[in-house]
Amino acid sequence: MEFELILVLFMAVVVVSLWVVHSKLNRITEHVQQLDEEYLSDEQIEKELEEEWYKDK
Repeated sequence: MEFELILVLFMAVVVVSLWVVHSKLNRITEHVQQLDEEYLSDEQIEKELEEEWYKDK
């Protein structure tokens, strides 16, 4: 009886720990995606540089 209770409590702790790790990883992933959206892609940078180059000519 005691062993089953300890096993159930241990499994509950493991499940809660995994859920916490999962939520933290989701938060980190969302933050990284937001940072990626703020930066210009290589094509956008190249296009802007070409526009500035043609303006200077």
